[in-house]
Amino acid sequence: MVTPGALRVLFLLLLLLWASGMENSEILEQPRNVCLGLINEGNYESFYLENTAGCFTKCRQSGNEPCDLKNLQRYWLKYEFHLVENQMGIVNTSFLKAVVQSVSTNISEDLFFSLTPSQVPRPVTEKEHEPPDRVRLPRSLFESLQDSSSVVRLAITLLDIGPGNLFKGPELSLEDSSSVLNNRVVGLSLGNISVSRLAEPLEITFSHQRPPSNMTFSCVFWDVTKGSTGDWSSTGCSTELSAKRTVCRCDHLTFFALLLRPILDRATVQALVRISQAGCGASMIFLAFTVVLYAALSPQQPHSLRLRASRECERCHPCPQPSPRLGHSPHPQQAEHDLPAGCAAGPCEPGLERQKESSPTLEGGPWRLRFYRQRFKSEDAPKVHVALSISLFLLNLAFFINVGHGRERSDATCWARGAIFHYFLLCTFTWMGLEAFHLYLLVIKVFNTYFGHYFLKLSLVGWGLPALIVIGTGSANSYGHYAIRDKKNMATLELCWFREKTAVSALYVTVHGYFLITCLFSAVVLGLVAWKIFTLSTATAGKEQGPNWKGVLTVLGLSSLVGVTWWLAILTPLGRSTIYVFALFNSLQGEASGPGRWRVASPARGALGTWGGGRRRETGFHSGWLKSRALPRTPGRAG
Repeated sequence: MVTPGALRVLFLLLLLLWASGMENSEILEQPRNVCLGLINEGNYESFYLENTAGCFTKCRQSGNEPCDLKNLQRYWLKYEFHLVENQMGIVNTSFLKAVVQSVSTNISEDLFFSLTPSQVPRPVTEKEHEPPDRVRLPRSLFESLQDSSSVVRLAITLLDIGPGNLFKGPELSLEDSSSVLNNRVVGLSLGNISVSRLAEPLEITFSHQRPPSNMTFSCVFWDVTKGSTGDWSSTGCSTELSAKRTVCRCDHLTFFALLLRPILDRATVQALVRISQAGCGASMIFLAFTVVLYAALSPQQPHSLRLRASRECERCHPCPQPSPRLGHSPHPQQAEHDLPAGCAAGPCEPGLERQKESSPTLEGGPWRLRFYRQRFKSEDAPKVHVALSISLFLLNLAFFINVGHGRERSDATCWARGAIFHYFLLCTFTWMGLEAFHLYLLVIKVFNTYFGHYFLKLSLVGWGLPALIVIGTGSANSYGHYAIRDKKNMATLELCWFREKTAVSALYVTVHGYFLITCLFSAVVLGLVAWKIFTLSTATAGKEQGPNWKGVLTVLGLSSLVGVTWWLAILTPLGRSTIYVFALFNSLQGEASGPGRWRVASPARGALGTWGGGRRRETGFHSGWLKSRALPRTPGRAG
């Protein structure tokens, strides 16, 4: 018969056997769950390092291995602190090269360490040119720590993160066209000492082969606060690119890498093409409307002319006694402009009195249309605007034909399409520069600006100079098939442009160089005009309260004429977001240069006068600035 005591002993034995079985099962499951980042957490002996490093290959997007990227990445980030606190010397494995060294905070020169992938980091001299990969730690970094310690421990690690998802970040994990250069990460740490916002940045030099034409390098660091698992960020880092090496300058210590990214991948190209087509289509509508409106109705009609057209005429007739107050006007010059032709402008002579008489109005019907057409023919500024609108319209049309039809099989047809697209692009640049030149004559030079056959000369430059450049470029057989490719060398966009890899010099000279010249000239002129507007209008109006919104709107209206949206192309190497901004705003230039342009610029009439008036006198920047002076006429008119 079994006693209660024996039952209790038997029950305890069963519990012990069950507990030992659970421990054995956990030991057996450890190798399979190591990539969850919990089993080896805090253990940095050789076995645990090798065991955890296997996840660099196992954790892939298409793999079946369960992985916790956040835990694994935190494991390697904390390893640098472990090196500084617990180890002195070097670590040399297939996936990790590290060195820990004590550094005096009273050093007299910068420190240089080699970063050769196959070797442990070692100190080198500044003049030693053999290691192409190196890091420079400025002396000021250690001098800033003198108050806290006389000696600090520095850890430098080279970590091979493999082909998996570790340290790739959400963006790189989704786009296999981007990658960490050579899967190599450089870690710099002083242990628990946080280093940020350095007065003099550290420098890391990465050597590499020349990247493909559609790829670019960017210096980044691992930001643990970005996203749920961390991601690469470029905040506080700058990138200096060259043919075979890239220099990264950053103002803090952490893990650094050099990312190889496509400038335009397939998804980005498709999105940019849709944005450009929508914007260019809207611009073409507004540009066509602008050309018709300018040619038929001339929207540059001044406000004073509209008043003059509807005012009744006052003539002088015999009167019994003269009245000195008859015809008095606080602004005699403005009254002269506002009265219709044939009306008396000043006081009547003695013996005459002023009487009102009806005057034919031009506010409606064929009189007004005829007057507007004659005004368009007699002025040069509207003609310059129309020429720019035409060039923009034809450029957008050429863009639609070039991008919408895809690859052209015929070499001759593709040559012609590339030449036409290049011609209208240069015409647009040229007319934007001529707009700036015309603006310079009207606003900056003002006096002695008469040129015979003014618009004819502008047209010869605006349409003739691009033709000469295209003829010269085409004679060198520079036009042909062009493709934008991704990392896998797959074409993401094909069009007719400069021939791939054989006309690079012609592209840089006739497009990039030509654009920079017109861009710099337009920027200088726009800056001078803005200075005139804000300084002279303030000086004549006295002390103003609040910002000069009329001047701001004037500058914004004029900026569309000189092609400010094209200047955003200079920022496109900074990242993909700037390319989207450039495509969005630049495709809408036609809307800003069309009816939207003269609506935005309309508040400037009081500040800019008659903006190219024909036979009327220019009023200057303000109604009182050039009062009682002999004012010049428009640049192209003798008057």
